[in-house]
Amino acid sequence: MKPIDSLIKELKIVDINFLMSLKNVEASIIIKQIQKDVNHIAWIVGHCVTHMDYYLAYHTGERILSLEEREYYAYGVSKEQIVEYPFSFQKLLDNYIEISSNYFQILEKLSVKEFDNKPHEDASEKLSDLIHRISLHLMGHTGQIVLLRRMFNNPFWEFVGGVSVAQRDELRQGWLDWWNENKNKYI
Repeated sequence: MKPIDSLIKELKIVDINFLMSLKNVEASIIIKQIQKDVNHIAWIVGHCVTHMDYYLAYHTGERILSLEEREYYAYGVSKEQIVEYPFSFQKLLDNYIEISSNYFQILEKLSVKEFDNKPHEDASEKLSDLIHRISLHLMGHTGQIVLLRRMFNNPFWEFVGGVSVAQRDELRQGWLDWWNENKNKYI
């Protein structure tokens, strides 16, 4: 396997684990804070979606999430600001599916040389380092989601799965089937 393929695979493994951490999550706990100084699941998910949206925009020049959404999900936002959830969690996850799908399509078309360069003049690091960064970021937050679900006594995904392509494809299809059947529960 080429190093670039391994790098993209790493992010795809993280992606499926992030999605699986949300499968069958009870809608009632999405915006519930376990305590005042802890972000709720919807904020954590939005924060991760914002990060991938930002990286996608390096390649497309456009953001999918609105400025209002990006400000709400920003690192360091006060916990008082997130108590009221003004967005649709359903739309947020639909946006994530679109963003991540577009990002993977772009990554798979790039030349090996492009991974050793910054994807945009505003980027702080070369693309390969950015992929490692977002992989670690998403996986860390996946752990938070799993932990919150445990604290709320809600069944949860026990990661890490989806290492093989076949398992990842099966998990993704199962997740998409679940999401399409249940997304209306998550307003």
